[in-house]
Amino acid sequence: MRKTMKIKASLMVLAAASLTLAACNNGNNGNTGSNASAEPSATASTAVSPAASSSAESNTYAENGLPKDEKVTLKFAYWENAFGREWIDYAMQTFKEKFPNVTFETTYSPKIDTIIGTKIAANDDEDMFDIFSNNIPGANVAASLVEAGKLEPLEELWGRIAYDGDGKTLKDLAQPGSYEATSKINGNTYAFPNVQSATGLFYNKSLFEKNGWNQNPQTWSEFVQLTKEIKEDGIIPITFPGMYPIYLNFSFGIAKYFEMAESKGTLATFEPDFRVYKAPFYSTPEVSEAYQRIYELGKLNAFPKGVGALSHTQSQMQLLQGQAALASTGDWVQNEMADAVPEDFRWGFMIPPLTENPDATKWYYVSNGAENFVWANKPELNKKWAKEFLVWLWNLDIQQRLAEKAGGLPIRADFMNDSGLVDKLQEAPKAVLEYMKKNKVKGDKGLRYVTLSDPNAEQAAKLIDEATIGIALGTQDPLPKLQEADALLQKAVDASK
Repeated sequence: MRKTMKIKASLMVLAAASLTLAACNNGNNGNTGSNASAEPSATASTAVSPAASSSAESNTYAENGLPKDEKVTLKFAYWENAFGREWIDYAMQTFKEKFPNVTFETTYSPKIDTIIGTKIAANDDEDMFDIFSNNIPGANVAASLVEAGKLEPLEELWGRIAYDGDGKTLKDLAQPGSYEATSKINGNTYAFPNVQSATGLFYNKSLFEKNGWNQNPQTWSEFVQLTKEIKEDGIIPITFPGMYPIYLNFSFGIAKYFEMAESKGTLATFEPDFRVYKAPFYSTPEVSEAYQRIYELGKLNAFPKGVGALSHTQSQMQLLQGQAALASTGDWVQNEMADAVPEDFRWGFMIPPLTENPDATKWYYVSNGAENFVWANKPELNKKWAKEFLVWLWNLDIQQRLAEKAGGLPIRADFMNDSGLVDKLQEAPKAVLEYMKKNKVKGDKGLRYVTLSDPNAEQAAKLIDEATIGIALGTQDPLPKLQEADALLQKAVDASK
């Protein structure tokens, strides 16, 4: 009863929560060992070794030991966003071809969080989905579900052998930072990823080349100089959707705090303090100086005057139409704006450096662009097949479909080893990978190891969000707001004790 009450209490928060915009783009056992074709092929990706084929007379699949003669229908809720359906339909189709006893009952919706929230509130395990994506909205709802035993732990999947990974585990194959960027509760993975998203500043290479602008500034001074040159040429240097301040954080927040800490030699203490919400946080030198960088840009009129009223589509249109030189967004932008991209537009990408050390690591905000949950109170065989499908999503041919059709950044690092696959990447995510080849970079999602349930913590974050526009316009000195937010955060920390 107590667990049920906790879930229902968390759902009060769920009702008012909105799905995380960082993913408005928006984010598998056995070894076959083969080079993937540049053209998607279910045959190539599902070929099995002689040892596996020798089990044809067996009643179980050699790849996973699961029964062939027991039919299973997996209820799957898919968040239909800018990634579209094509890649996931391909994944389900190839999975069914490989394992014909498994079928899917799929619900597609851009409001999948609302549907999931309703089903969680109903507390009907039989009616609940076996697999659902992407995030569970609302503070502490996922943690409450874990405590109630409603979410299946998925940490084991990191140790699974990929179907086409030459005997390597998913953790071995993952892009650097993907494992660290995966949300965890009590040290366990409950939301398993299948694609990565990187964020930063995207631009039109053609426009930069025409004006001779620096496409790879290495220091803060160089970046400020670039901003001034763009401004002098009568173009908005940087745009972002002020309606959703998190978009500015994609380029100048969270991960950049670690960049500042590393430059100061305080990373060893700043990071663990950050992970556990040690106060003060907002007004520390690492965070406050990052906000001072935004304030400095604001005083240079680097952002649009009406930025506070811009939606993400409007700000990205400013980039595509040449009104703005740089847009703070994610690698999903090309797919999201596919119908509006001019023919002569060539995607470029950079991470703004906040330090004066040209050799410093450039930190960027990384997220797993799609994560999937498995409901724990389901038949054991359903859960096993659900996990198997999450492993299947790491197949290279599916990763290629994600890259080509959805604009996703492959979560497998070995994707870049096949030139045929790389050629299928959309230009925006390819620009991200090209930048990462040329620069010393590191991604971080800004995960916390603890949760603060006191409302003062949420109020502190809201206060900073509301102050972001004034800071970006150069009208609000960030320090007083950061100190005010820290006072609220300290109350939340004290309450948690």
